[in-house]
Amino acid sequence: MRYFLLALLVALALPALATSVTVEKTIPGFSSPESVVVSGDDVFVSNLGVKLEPMEKDGDGFISKLDRQGNIKVLKWVDQLNAPKGLIAVNGVLYVADIDRVLGYRQRDGKPVFELDLAASGSKFLNAFARYDNRRLLLSATDLSKVFVIDLLSRSYRELKFDSPPRGPNGLKKLGPRLMVVEWGSDNQANGKVKAYLLDGYTAKLEKTWEPSPAGYFDGVVSLGANRWLISNWVKFEPGGLLQVLDTRDGKVSVANEKIPLAGPADLFLDDQNKLWVPGMLEGKVYRMNLRH
Repeated sequence: MRYFLLALLVALALPALATSVTVEKTIPGFSSPESVVVSGDDVFVSNLGVKLEPMEKDGDGFISKLDRQGNIKVLKWVDQLNAPKGLIAVNGVLYVADIDRVLGYRQRDGKPVFELDLAASGSKFLNAFARYDNRRLLLSATDLSKVFVIDLLSRSYRELKFDSPPRGPNGLKKLGPRLMVVEWGSDNQANGKVKAYLLDGYTAKLEKTWEPSPAGYFDGVVSLGANRWLISNWVKFEPGGLLQVLDTRDGKVSVANEKIPLAGPADLFLDDQNKLWVPGMLEGKVYRMNLRH
């Protein structure tokens, strides 16, 4: 028993290991990859197209399908999209935000099974999804600084009402009644923040704001548990992107990819095997990473 107590005391005295990533596989061949989703045995990647034109209806966007090891099975599993961004898989259907509409494709065969036109909202930059509940999704409209609630059963949408709206909301993550929002920022400046809101029906009340340093263009967000969040930050439109870890208890921020250069780290995904998938939009690559935290 005394040896166990001694080991426990030593462990408590040691500093916790910082969250870090190592690249297990670099997967090239994409066209401005924006979002990654892992569902079952499949990995899906949205591609804006050859040109990085996120609001152009040019028909050169597509979705790629990979296996869990990062091998491309079908480069253009779904094609003739415009500028597909956020992805989310729900009950065997892959939903994608494509400029001003939401489309759904059956995961097993790519058959189109859902379409919702949001052009009347005025948004041309529908971006990232989060699961609200069993029948509804949350979807950020970065250009309008709004978030919409998508009802999958009625194929309708309505605006989530904020008491203090986020500026250029990008990545979203809901845990219980709390919605985490990472901001792209406003006026094309690297001034995004991270905000927590408390949800009540179709309203959202600001709970707390953090300003990770360096400031930047925040894109994707995943939960690491224990009040820690991994956030992708472009920082600038060239190599130098960061994967930042925010501890919401004390506001401390660390960097997980100190020796791994990234250019345009976008809407990342942490799968059930603790593999982190990070699209490098400006590089045309997707990284499959090992995460230690």
